[in-house]
Amino acid sequence: MATSDSVGAARAMTLVAGVLWGTSFITTQWSLGDGFGPLTLATVRFLLATVAALGFALAARSVGAGLLKNPWLWALGITNAAGYVFQNYALDLTTGTKAALITNLSMVLVAPMSYLWFREPFTRVKVLGLVAVVPGVFLLTTNGELSQLRGSQFVGDMLILGAGASWAVYIVISKRLLDTTPATTPALTLWVMATTTAVLAPFSARAVMGGGEGVGSIGALGWAGALYTGIGCSTVAYLLYTRGLRGVTATVSAVLLLVQVLVAAVLAYALQGVGLGPVAVVGAGIVLAAMLMVSLAGREAGAGRPA
Repeated sequence: MATSDSVGAARAMTLVAGVLWGTSFITTQWSLGDGFGPLTLATVRFLLATVAALGFALAARSVGAGLLKNPWLWALGITNAAGYVFQNYALDLTTGTKAALITNLSMVLVAPMSYLWFREPFTRVKVLGLVAVVPGVFLLTTNGELSQLRGSQFVGDMLILGAGASWAVYIVISKRLLDTTPATTPALTLWVMATTTAVLAPFSARAVMGGGEGVGSIGALGWAGALYTGIGCSTVAYLLYTRGLRGVTATVSAVLLLVQVLVAAVLAYALQGVGLGPVAVVGAGIVLAAMLMVSLAGREAGAGRPA
């Protein structure tokens, strides 16, 4: 039985992971604004994350290269890469606050996927939470005005919704992998980072060689952001989140990780002066309520942005 100290430590690690993920939205926007292209930033981020994860795996003497033979690991790399491509393109168009809120809809989308794949219970509360997401996202992304459906920010909101859907698939596949493979946390972290990099690299290289994305104009802030998100918001946050799951339930973890929405909103307002209008705030409240309903209705595979 876990002691109160170990449970407290697990909660603290989960909260720190959530805070790190919450800071990644505005940091990514800074890197994109200082010369990085969306594909190049994602690739550099995960290349740095792979190097850091290799260091942790070697220190733990748990590299586990045999994981590379598992097709589910490559499925994780593909879905994780897709999530970050969607997110990086979206953050050029939408705000960090909206991105954090919509990204975390992955915990809501996991519920029907888990029902279809694992036959996990799909209660009335989960159904209600899933239904509530629709008006919540509408109010959050359009501010109640249909004319905004044609705006670039709405396109960004839909792209970030694609990121949330990608990570929902990631979470379900991750559960499948963990149920069938005895992988240690350092080894799994290393090879998720590595396969994500391997998936992203060809697309990034093509963008750079085709002139769509350059690296010569990247400034110091851009590189600092890539370093921070690669090591802090990817490797370290994922290790903390996974270790935290050993001391708290997935439901408690999902609720604690909602701190990233608060962190993203505070940073967006404090550093960029960007807030939500009254109608969007109502939509955000509905979305958060839906997340809590689904999280508290039963145990899920996980929540939040992986890797």
